[in-house]
Amino acid sequence: MANKRIKLKNATGDYLEPYTTNVPDATTSAKGLVQLEATPTANSTKALTSGGAKTALDNKLGKTETAAKATADASGNTITSTYATKSELSAVETTANTAKSIAEGRARATSYQNYQAMVTALNAAASTEFKIGDNIYIQAKNVPDLWIYSVESTTSSYTYTTDDALVAAIQSAGFIQIGYYKVAVLETEKVDLTNYVPATRTVNGKPLSSNVTLSASDVGALATTGTAAKATADADGNTISTTYLKLSDAISYEEMN
Repeated sequence: MANKRIKLKNATGDYLEPYTTNVPDATTSAKGLVQLEATPTANSTKALTSGGAKTALDNKLGKTETAAKATADASGNTITSTYATKSELSAVETTANTAKSIAEGRARATSYQNYQAMVTALNAAASTEFKIGDNIYIQAKNVPDLWIYSVESTTSSYTYTTDDALVAAIQSAGFIQIGYYKVAVLETEKVDLTNYVPATRTVNGKPLSSNVTLSASDVGALATTGTAAKATADADGNTISTTYLKLSDAISYEEMN
């Protein structure tokens, strides 16, 4: 006997369809039986229970929260290999600015009253404060101006003693390092100082830092208004020994009575 679908009626003639018709599974466009599942499953058409939803959402980042750490951006790019850090960009900027200055044939410049003030400033300066090619002008006279020819990765403090010692150190090695910076004499300031003497040198105790005035006593000479203890000629240039007669050789006489 073949299976047949039937509809039952009650005493008043109403169909009892909800109880007798085969009910299909529910879809997104039609009502029907609904099946539940406790674990989210890809491509599933079953309904997720509230408990299953809570379990799936536990320990997940909320839409208003901020991730503490991430390995990729929203597009899936690996952060460490896709983006540059600020410190890396700072180094690139320093290199680019140095290259730009050299290409344009110009450099920044700063000035100090003297070498001691310059040493103090460079010892305390950060490694990014000056760039290669920067000029350093010194207001004090008789000392060469300098320029920064290298920025080192580690600092080395320089102890100032005298201008002469600083210049001598540069002449010996071609540069000195002060803090992060190696400085050298500007090409326009390079002078052969072989035949020069330092300003601290003295003549008879008088420093060469200013004009030197010597008196007769400084060199053991007779003052212009002084009287010579011994002389070979008179003021007119006459040789004394051949011009004048000694008193002992003079002829004396007596009057006769």
